Amino acid sequence: MAQVQYIKDLYENEEKSLREISRITGHSFETVQKYAQKENWSEDNLPDTEPTSYPVLGKFIPIVDSWLEADRKVPRKQRHTAWRLFCRLRDEYGFTGSYSSVKRYVRKKKYVMKVQSAGFLPLERTPGCGQVDFGEFLYYDAGGQEQKGYALTISFPHSNMGYMQAFPSQNQECLLEGMKRIFEHMGGVPPRLRFDNMTTAVAQVLRGTERSLTEGFSRFMLHYRFQAEFCNPASGNEKGNVENKVGYSRRNAFVPVPTITSFEKFNEEYLWGWCEKDAQRDHYIHKIPIRELWQADADALLNLPDYPFSVFRYSTLTVSKTGFVVIDTNRYGLSPALAGEVVQAKIFFDHIEFFHDHHAVGTFRRSYKQNDEIYDWTQYVSTLCKKPRAMENTRFFHQMPQQWQTYLASTQGKERKNALQLLSEIVNDGNADLCDDALELAAQNGRTDTDSLRQCYYMVAKKEYRPDPLQLTSGPMLNYNPNLSIYDGLMGGDAHG
Repeated sequence: MAQVQYIKDLYENEEKSLREISRITGHSFETVQKYAQKENWSEDNLPDTEPTSYPVLGKFIPIVDSWLEADRKVPRKQRHTAWRLFCRLRDEYGFTGSYSSVKRYVRKKKYVMKVQSAGFLPLERTPGCGQVDFGEFLYYDAGGQEQKGYALTISFPHSNMGYMQAFPSQNQECLLEGMKRIFEHMGGVPPRLRFDNMTTAVAQVLRGTERSLTEGFSRFMLHYRFQAEFCNPASGNEKGNVENKVGYSRRNAFVPVPTITSFEKFNEEYLWGWCEKDAQRDHYIHKIPIRELWQADADALLNLPDYPFSVFRYSTLTVSKTGFVVIDTNRYGLSPALAGEVVQAKIFFDHIEFFHDHHAVGTFRRSYKQNDEIYDWTQYVSTLCKKPRAMENTRFFHQMPQQWQTYLASTQGKERKNALQLLSEIVNDGNADLCDDALELAAQNGRTDTDSLRQCYYMVAKKEYRPDPLQLTSGPMLNYNPNLSIYDGLMGGDAHG
């Protein structure tokens, strides 16, 4: 301030010219002119806390910006720090400025990026952001019966692109499995997704936009790093793009009514291809292919995590005295030996795995019927050995291989018990698929007794090991010339005398 007063005094009181003042003070002409001719000295404007220009860093700012924008897609642990940015600029681009200038710019840039990302309206068609919903449709099962299916749809309002996966239910396992498959198919994760208040994601609707989320959905969000937004109750219009996409897909992808014998096959062989083909049509506003607009959405996706998310939930159950456990009104048959025991179930969208004391005790397809009964005949063979006469009256008898049903029905008494013990041995060895092979081999040799069946099973399941013969280059060389004179003494004289 003393220098400023000196410049002003030379100009006002001593009437020096600007160039003379510049020579006297050693300041540049522009600096002298600024303060000599300044008239308003009140401090109405807030001072700048951040630099407004970066003389040395300036030409490197586009590079820094591109790195920081790319960091949006990766986990926080792998993003650039200010120090790492400085080191890369110095080592890769020959930056000669200071670390402090890089640090100041990075702080300012991150603040601007944060304001921009938080500033758009929830319904703005921001690239990369999507909407999620289930749509109900009809299909025919393998028996020709009409069933209800549910297509999980993720749509992107910016491009009107949409992806679908079909499931037999809209429970949490189907929701998360469908989202996981769509993420992997797209090769990235939408940074924001909008949902209605589905109970598979929302445990409780709180005040305003606050939601209490289910544990499984929360873990899924943390794993894939996306943000979830939820509509107001009974306000499906707040995610109108996916609502329209669900209706459009139902009228096109599911007409005529499809026959679905395997959801896995239907999704892989039909739905992915239908979604990609549909993207070739023009956008209803922009009149250019949806596929071209999709590129902006794809560029905004977050990177997939390094580890896939395993979609299932745990349930602890008690086995009934008949060996059954109940999940969603359906009964799953375990071994009667587990009656009264506590087992754990890993419930996937398409199958259920059961464990007792950390050991697997059964795996079943997951049923979506009501009061269905699912069991595996192999679980009951060992118990049936104790009560062979009850065989024909059991519910699982008709699940056995047809040839064994015929063979066991032809046996009685001890012969049936021995046959069941052999079948139990085959099952316990994990070779249930070889049951028919053993019977067929015995029939080819005209044998039906249990001992012959066991030998045939061993021949089929436990192949005889026959090592290859030794490959010798020549015969063995023996040099053996025994002395036979010792036998002469035993004979009482010289045998050759």
